[in-house]
Amino acid sequence: EFKGSTIVELMKKEGTTLGLTVSGGIDKDGKPRVSNLRQGGIAARSDQLDVGDYIKAVNGINLAKFRHDEIISLLKNVGERVVLEVEYELPPVSVQGSSVIFRTVEVTLHKEGNTFGFVIRGGAHDDRNKSRPVVITCVRPGGPADREGTIKPGDRLLSVDGIRLLGTTHAEAMSILKQCGQEATLLIEYDVSVM
Repeated sequence: EFKGSTIVELMKKEGTTLGLTVSGGIDKDGKPRVSNLRQGGIAARSDQLDVGDYIKAVNGINLAKFRHDEIISLLKNVGERVVLEVEYELPPVSVQGSSVIFRTVEVTLHKEGNTFGFVIRGGAHDDRNKSRPVVITCVRPGGPADREGTIKPGDRLLSVDGIRLLGTTHAEAMSILKQCGQEATLLIEYDVSVM
């Protein structure tokens, strides 16, 4: 099972929580993973995390040997800057064929809190087996993309304001999205079922 990885940086104010629920730990079946993102919480609004993501490390501390309660207390007592090392299952690859064709559409979105309200996964990788198009895996309810209505999970993000994402890594694609203006035109590729 191929996994992608990403670094997620969250900023929180003293005394607030990330709005992130983590399951797992060495005493609980399996690796720590995101089990819930509170709607409106810092983690959800960052558009960098998805339910099911594995959390490998918090601020450089590897969680492999941590019990569930230790992970919870680490996340609770972490400072204002939280850096998570995250692994995720790579999205499946869409293939054009007799039953599916690809179409593209341009979508213009306005940022809110410096994001467009969707999570991206995939991107180019040194290991060709791990290379994927940049795929939108989650559209946050109530966010800009959701309100505009065109983008659906599974759609591919081909370009941002004319900057092509073919061959960019996940980190590069994230930074292109971060650095583009408050309004951007996105080129989206989507599947159409042929009956």
